[in-house]
Amino acid sequence: MRLLIISFIILFFAPFINAQCDNLTLKQEVEMTENIAIVQGLSIKGDSVFVEVIKKWKGDSIGKYLQFKLENVLSENYRIDTGKTYILFWYNGISVDPCSRSSEFKYAHFEYELNVLFEDYKVENVYKYDSIQYNKSNIFQSDTLIYDNGKGNYAFYHVEENELKSFSDLPKPLSRFKQRKFYVIDENIETTKKKYDVVFAVIVSNEKPEITTDFKKKALQSLFK
Repeated sequence: MRLLIISFIILFFAPFINAQCDNLTLKQEVEMTENIAIVQGLSIKGDSVFVEVIKKWKGDSIGKYLQFKLENVLSENYRIDTGKTYILFWYNGISVDPCSRSSEFKYAHFEYELNVLFEDYKVENVYKYDSIQYNKSNIFQSDTLIYDNGKGNYAFYHVEENELKSFSDLPKPLSRFKQRKFYVIDENIETTKKKYDVVFAVIVSNEKPEITTDFKKKALQSLFK
């Protein structure tokens, strides 16, 4: 119950907090910010969270490892947790401004633009970077099962647009509150052109679509067009 109340408070006040933030373009924020990097939370020691720098665009003073103050859920600063990957914009110090573009890496969609702005960016850990890039581009979940789009033949029926989409053309998850969700419609479907291991319905909504017989029929018919 306590967690539910805290979540409600955060959701209720988030629009007011965001309303006080300057509406900067990416280029403006890049010019104003001292450090920009992809980091991964490693461990917590005392009141600090230690992170590893995976890729760095800006910040000559950034080493391979650094630490930030461990923020609570109601903190005025951006919270960094262990086991997660982030793209961070911050000034030299131990906290991150919540008004910045800082976010979990899977919700960040401006990496290519940063690469263009910084031709001399540096990947600090190639193995980890390749891994999180691959996961961001290929891994998704339906109910409790994890799927890898690079290791299976899957079809994706976009519910809102009522048509079949490739995985790369699906809407991106923009936040933890507005994610795309996958629901299994059927398995081992074969057309004259291709065989699909699983056919998914994809929707950006908190409401699960009702997988009726008519719904399945409509989605599967799109495979044969």
